Amino acid sequence: MKICLVCDTRLPAKKYGGTERVVAWLVMEFIKMGHTVVLVSPTGTSLQGALCIPADTYEQALRAIPRDAAIVHFHSWSPPSDFELPWLYTLHGNASGGSVLPANTVFISANHAARHQGKLFVYNGVNPEEFVFREQKKDYLLFLALIRRKVKGAERAIKLARRYGLPTLFAGGSRLDLIKAGGLLESVHPLITFVGKVSGSTKAEYFSNARALLFPIDWEEPFGLVLIESLLSGTPVIATPRGSVPELIPSNVGALFTDDNMFPDALERAFSCSPKDCRDWAITYFSSAVCAANYLNLYERIASGENVFAV
Repeated sequence: MKICLVCDTRLPAKKYGGTERVVAWLVMEFIKMGHTVVLVSPTGTSLQGALCIPADTYEQALRAIPRDAAIVHFHSWSPPSDFELPWLYTLHGNASGGSVLPANTVFISANHAARHQGKLFVYNGVNPEEFVFREQKKDYLLFLALIRRKVKGAERAIKLARRYGLPTLFAGGSRLDLIKAGGLLESVHPLITFVGKVSGSTKAEYFSNARALLFPIDWEEPFGLVLIESLLSGTPVIATPRGSVPELIPSNVGALFTDDNMFPDALERAFSCSPKDCRDWAITYFSSAVCAANYLNLYERIASGENVFAV
């Protein structure tokens, strides 16, 4: 099958990037399956095995799409209503209120779909080979998110670490990011360590050595790649049940809490989780190979003329 993926940011991502990494992993998996992959993305994009066609604007992207593609998968720059090829569009974030989504929209979790009055979703997938599985853990919790974004919960994580005497590493920004997110003064404490923005093997090591990932978000998370990255490392998750989190984190791989008084119980339950169970769960349902296979099934149905988007 000739598959065309469209993305409005350059690939691969140099450090961060949720959508960019998911798209790059899909490209990798489709090529492994023997499919021809065309990637329409901004100038400078280069992924081994894919035909990369540069497009820096919406208009350029539409012109660059090969007309012999069996399916066109938009991860941005959704097409006009009269687009002539079989296509679908994945919404990777939360749409703003009142916005009209493309007709052929796919979501990335059941909760994400329900909140946008949709039904069709495909879970994101992560490449397990980029993470290190380790059963023996060190004595720290890991908080890994954009610290400057208040909804990611850095301030709450700091308060929990101090209240319950838990050494906690904060990755995803600096202490000064707390000027915006809150918790700057409380963060000056021996239990709290900031390691900056991390990626690659450094990030993998922090994940694999942590006793648990602390994820006290205060927003409706569409998916949460960091949760799967943690599980692939054999590290359970302690999180607030917002957005897709309850779908991704059942009781065998972590624990959920709402009130901070519930946190000690959640901590105990998470620590009792088996690292192997964590990794097995993530590989079974949220690996890049599983994600690609699920999308391929969808591509084939759409290309054959089936109206998979009919409610």
